[in-house]
Amino acid sequence: MAIHNAGADAIARLADLATNNDRSPLFGAGNAGVIARDGRLFRRDDESRSESYADILARAGLAQIEGHGTSAADPAAQSTYAMHAHGAVFAEVKVDPDLGQIRATRVVGAFAAGRIINPRMARSQLYGGMIWGVSFALHEHAVMDPRSGRLMNPNLGEYHVPVNADVPSLEAILVEEVDPHVNALGIKGVGEIGITGTAGAVANAVWHATGVRVRQFPITLDRLIEPQS
Repeated sequence: MAIHNAGADAIARLADLATNNDRSPLFGAGNAGVIARDGRLFRRDDESRSESYADILARAGLAQIEGHGTSAADPAAQSTYAMHAHGAVFAEVKVDPDLGQIRATRVVGAFAAGRIINPRMARSQLYGGMIWGVSFALHEHAVMDPRSGRLMNPNLGEYHVPVNADVPSLEAILVEEVDPHVNALGIKGVGEIGITGTAGAVANAVWHATGVRVRQFPITLDRLIEPQS
């Protein structure tokens, strides 16, 4: 929103240059009387009258124009509406009945995060979160020395993270959502929404496959073979 507001400020400054210059086809329209599109300003009441950004700047003797913007959440809207991104994740696992070895084979997530500006980037972020969620559930475990408080596995040789062979089939579904309350653009964040649901979905899938409810991560072989109370 800060970028959006800075852009709007730059357009307003540009419109001010044009609408106050009697040599411009936009003269007299006023800032509120123009719209910006495809590198040009158009009069709202007559779109046949327009001028390019470059021509407006050249007439004013400027090489560029700057706009500034800030953004903050609306406290009134926050107190009335829930405006977080949300979703649901479904996981499929296979568990060896003798050894208790677990493999996540498929993860599907559906996420609503308001207006998606860049679908490819948002989907990639969700894929990364889902992989992280599988890692959270089945691989990652920091071991601390209770005497010294030092981390005992501070390297990627001993701190396990998934490699390509550990990553299941992934599908991230972007659910269309229109939220007029969150901000003027209706956009939300997709920072960590893919992680939290995935870890829980994997744990529930393990319970469904084995009947063992594991309440600690990572879910390791010993916790399936000898369930803890």
